[in-house]
Amino acid sequence: MDLHTYSEKPAAFTASRVLKISAISLRILTNIFLLLSLIILITKVNANGPFKDDTVHFYELVGYRYMTATIILGGAYSIWQTMTAVIRHKKGYEGNLVLDYYGDKVMSIALATGSVAGFVMTGELQREAYKVSKDTGDYYHKFFKMGYAADGFLLLGFICALILSELSSYALPRR
Repeated sequence: MDLHTYSEKPAAFTASRVLKISAISLRILTNIFLLLSLIILITKVNANGPFKDDTVHFYELVGYRYMTATIILGGAYSIWQTMTAVIRHKKGYEGNLVLDYYGDKVMSIALATGSVAGFVMTGELQREAYKVSKDTGDYYHKFFKMGYAADGFLLLGFICALILSELSSYALPRR
């Protein structure tokens, strides 16, 4: 015979609660993708190239600078939204849904343009390097692969932000 009785019922997973938890999970995933993209972009340096004094840094190229700016702004916004979402979930407060909706839309668009700028910049550099010679293009191949990896992680961050903007649009009609 069991002497323990359970008077507490398990917490019900309502649609609203599942939506909030999935939004927090997606925000954390967005932060991870943006951080990975930033780390790869910052460490992407090609020193001692085939030509004398040939060092390439990400900050020397406009497309990568724009990409870095969107990563930093998107990361800051995502961290802020993650913290406020956790606080709102704990307190049971909805917050300003319209501000969240438009903020998520603007951030997802900014991350998309940053990703496109990175892909275009990497593609143009690769095309120009192979125009010089095949050996030059082959030498910079690792540099290009790192560029595409950073662009890809930013693209994954954009996809998470896009899903978040759609989730925040579902919260508007409840208001």
